[in-house]
Amino acid sequence: MTDTKGMTSLRAVGLTLAALAVSSLSVGTASADAFGQLAAVPVVASPTCGGTVSADAQATPVQVGDRVGHGVGVSIRYDAGIYDGSCTLTVTAAWTNLDTGASGRGDITSVSTIDGHYGFIGYANATFATGSGTVVVTLSSHPGAEMRITA
Repeated sequence: MTDTKGMTSLRAVGLTLAALAVSSLSVGTASADAFGQLAAVPVVASPTCGGTVSADAQATPVQVGDRVGHGVGVSIRYDAGIYDGSCTLTVTAAWTNLDTGASGRGDITSVSTIDGHYGFIGYANATFATGSGTVVVTLSSHPGAEMRITA
């Protein structure tokens, strides 16, 4: 004789676990990676200079005193459509280490020019000594957006 009641219970438990597993895969959780990007957004640097700015951040080693520590490098690319050096954009980068509570900020200033050797349009960067952990980076040019980096 077959235990159909026991099999039905096992099937119900199995289906419930499968449904929970599938539903957890579709939930958009904020995870941290070694690299993050923010797409180009329109900016107005001055009355005569507009354009777009995009950004990225990545985990990077930093010099802290006499040792190498954990940090995050943040770069911006400013394209004003004018490449004579007359357009400048300053973006404030703010970071918070969610594991340690440490935080900081710094300005990154880019001039919309084309570097003949590398071809970068308005590239500028800064490196922050964040310590190890999950670091959230926000930029004044991208309100409401963030990059989560594992440093």
